Amino acid sequence: MVHASLPYDEQVFLWTPEDGFGFHPIGEVVEKELEARAVAFDPKTLELSTHRVTDHITNPTKDIYRVVLESGREVHVTKDHNLFTVDEAGRVTRVPSEEAEGTLVMVPDELPEPTVSEDEVNLINLLRDEDDELIAYASDGSGSAPNADWDCVPRGSRRHYRSRGSAPLQTVEEPSGVDIAYKQSDYTLPDTLEVTEEFAWVLGFYVAEGYARRKHVVFTNTEDELLERVADWFDGYDASLSWSKSGGASRLTVCSALWSSIFTALAGEGSEKDVPDTVWNWSDETVSAFLEGLVDGDGSRRGTRTVFYTFNESLADNVSYLCSRLGLRSNLRSRDRETGTEWVVEFAEDPYRRGEYVPPVPDLLREARSDTGLRMSDVADAVGWSSKSSVSNLENAEHGAVKRETVRKLTDVYDDGEPARRIDALLNGGVRFERVERVEKTDRHETTYDLEVQPDGRAVENFVGGRGGIFLSNTAGFVDPGYRGQITLELSNLGTAPVALRPEEMRISQIVLTELSSPAETPYGEERGSKYQDQDGPTASRIGSDDEWKSEK
Repeated sequence: MVHASLPYDEQVFLWTPEDGFGFHPIGEVVEKELEARAVAFDPKTLELSTHRVTDHITNPTKDIYRVVLESGREVHVTKDHNLFTVDEAGRVTRVPSEEAEGTLVMVPDELPEPTVSEDEVNLINLLRDEDDELIAYASDGSGSAPNADWDCVPRGSRRHYRSRGSAPLQTVEEPSGVDIAYKQSDYTLPDTLEVTEEFAWVLGFYVAEGYARRKHVVFTNTEDELLERVADWFDGYDASLSWSKSGGASRLTVCSALWSSIFTALAGEGSEKDVPDTVWNWSDETVSAFLEGLVDGDGSRRGTRTVFYTFNESLADNVSYLCSRLGLRSNLRSRDRETGTEWVVEFAEDPYRRGEYVPPVPDLLREARSDTGLRMSDVADAVGWSSKSSVSNLENAEHGAVKRETVRKLTDVYDDGEPARRIDALLNGGVRFERVERVEKTDRHETTYDLEVQPDGRAVENFVGGRGGIFLSNTAGFVDPGYRGQITLELSNLGTAPVALRPEEMRISQIVLTELSSPAETPYGEERGSKYQDQDGPTASRIGSDDEWKSEK
């Protein structure tokens, strides 16, 4: 029985055949049973990849908790939803959200790049449903009308369109090879835009610094060089541009209803401008250029650190994900301003404050040293430490966390083998660790949802979700360490048709045995308020004794 999950509106980062990489509310994914692949790590190697979502699960109504990491990442989950860390032997283990405060938990180190990057924006798909004033012209010089679904065009208008070699944009099939324009306008564009680094930069600059009106796009900045860079790109499409100055800022206006429609359809307008969905399917180079445009528009650079500012919480969240996509360490925070809540995303290529520590792994380090046949003093000499006490402190977990670089020094000393492989995965896999700052109960009490990620029966069992990106467990129920009693398999047919259960060769469940490397810190039993200890035979649910249900009586 799956017992822990996320509320409907919590975002998860998935790959789908229709849209590629992007965000989806988990409730929508479950209700529509979307075919998808989750961004997840391999529990053995910690390498990051995409893995097939194998089931969509709706769970009972439960209390919702908010888990906040020191970096500003956060996620809304049920009280008993698991996050990931590693144990003292360096093996992946789970920690329930209510016990996670102060724990270093896993987040993505770098999100995967698409296998095939999108290198163009199809304007027909982008604008077809945006405005019925848009039309398409044959661009092959033949003068014939574009391939269109003429059944959607009133009979009285068909001759007019055909005589001009045109058709309403919403009727045009894709791909088509046409030029696009507004009615009564001579300005046309080809039906595809090439996704170059310069286009990506201009689009990012628009999200941070521009705005759109019905017939123009405006960019304002105090640095004329930045606006000239925008102008140079639009010049490549023969766009009509005008300049003006107000106070200390210059203004560049792109006089075009068509460009206004394109930028609005891609990234929105006003305070709702955000990272376009298509960006997640671009190459790393174009994603980096987009992020550069954002920072040039509304950010600053301080040595090796870069800061981006916005009053749009969703945009700040997406910028954090952009940083993860590019392997950048990010820190997200908010502060109150007279005009509202301002979000600040600070990031850098080199580790600083966040992500440079791993949980203590004393058993793993002792095992690696033992396999190599070295004494503590030998290791200290090889690494260049003054005494063996430094090695002893690591192997006895004297500190709550260990710097990655400290562990990395030891890998140059220890022989290859299973312990060394686990150390390498810890340092160079697809995950890093950030500390949970607090876990707090919200006033939300609602239906929850979960995804199963077990392709071909493999125990992947994780996916990325929440603000900024946190690895979340798809939480099939466990027989907790310390439990005594019988285990009951519950089956329920929620459909309208009967289901025949055959006693032979019909797989209806599985049981997986996991050996603990050390005694459970909080075993099942009376001290935890456990309800089913010494269960004998099928037992009715005792969930009514939980505090969250008592309050409703």
